[in-house]
Amino acid sequence: MSETQSREAVVDGDEQATERIEDLRAQVDLLRSENERLRNEYARARQASYRRTALGLGVVGAVAVAGGLLFPAAREVLFVLGAIGIFGAVLTRYLTPERFVAAETGERIYAAQADSLGDLTGQLGLEPTWVYVPVEGDPPARLFVPQHSEYEIPDEAALERPLVVGDRDAERGASFVPTGGTLFREFERSLTGSLGNEPGTVAEQVADALVEGFELAQTAEVATDGDAGRVTVSVTGSVYADAEAVDNPLGSLLAVALTEALGQPVRLETTRSDDDLVLNCRWDVDESEDETDGTRGAVETDGEAPDS
Repeated sequence: MSETQSREAVVDGDEQATERIEDLRAQVDLLRSENERLRNEYARARQASYRRTALGLGVVGAVAVAGGLLFPAAREVLFVLGAIGIFGAVLTRYLTPERFVAAETGERIYAAQADSLGDLTGQLGLEPTWVYVPVEGDPPARLFVPQHSEYEIPDEAALERPLVVGDRDAERGASFVPTGGTLFREFERSLTGSLGNEPGTVAEQVADALVEGFELAQTAEVATDGDAGRVTVSVTGSVYADAEAVDNPLGSLLAVALTEALGQPVRLETTRSDDDLVLNCRWDVDESEDETDGTRGAVETDGEAPDS
């Protein structure tokens, strides 16, 4: 092959490569535009669903009001139904969310944070123990990861710093803002009443919020053993299903809520059972109070007068 032919072959190859690159760029631009279009259509479809619901409620309310005008005997009931329908239509129409975040997006964002925390705790040689400690302020708890298996809870001032160097070796570890901390405030605002005082009540409230409120899970079953200081929530269809990740958001919310209700540290363990994500929360039970109650009951029984 002559030098001229070689040069022409190189030029042809460069031109083909350039054309290939241009084709790939065009395909990337096309895919980007298509993804943007699909996202916009998805958002419009979700918003249209809310608007149709609002329209339906408005129609029901208007029909009820018209019926109240036509039928005086049932006017009071129909007017009440009409008011409910119209009020519901207004709320649904104007409280329609303008932006929807896909579950996969939130999961990937959390995965990056969990990987970073996992690498950090691993390099620091910390124990795989997650202890949620009540503190003053917002959020109402800090996540303490101890350096030793036999640990002590440091004071609140020490927990304000990421690296905890306590007065004693058993207090050393790391302290983080839990993912369930800020989520807890949204959870608290969503409650129809106040946060429960008993662990079982709190766990039921959290389970209901995970499924019905935040839609982070499909189902959630609660099992409570107050005497043993344990609450277990089995979750199916979880958005954040990684049981080995540091500070799983679902378990973190449960632990923070229990910490706030009990006013004492709560330990979190997350495991997998078949397709379920199992959230185990434990806390120390004050055995002295149980013994005192038992002694008091025995004294009262001994003090009763015998039957004649």
